[in-house]
Amino acid sequence: MFHKILMATSATILFSFFLSFFLYNSINLIAWENSLFYSSLLLTIVGGTMTILQGGFFNGIVKSFKQFFQKANPVEIVLDDIEGKREYVNPYKITFTLALPFLLTGIMLLVISIILSWSVST
Repeated sequence: MFHKILMATSATILFSFFLSFFLYNSINLIAWENSLFYSSLLLTIVGGTMTILQGGFFNGIVKSFKQFFQKANPVEIVLDDIEGKREYVNPYKITFTLALPFLLTGIMLLVISIILSWSVST
């Protein structure tokens, strides 16, 4: 886990150097700090989304939609009663191995970039 966090951190810092060069055509402290903020914010959003999907947050919504559409079609209700398919099976189990490293790296670099921004501006 520590190895994945270290790799994600180094890749994000390297990506922020390239991003600052392409966005601002120079590499200075403010341009690098801005691009570090952007890339860490993107990493935090991606890691958070992966964590939410992995936790099964949307499974209840999917189940409700399936039940609604099954009740809207009376032919399917009769067929499901005959076949015995009334129980709900959760086929949407997703696991991401990089969800927690992305989230932790993004939050850590986001806090570092905010502290850098505050120290540079004062």
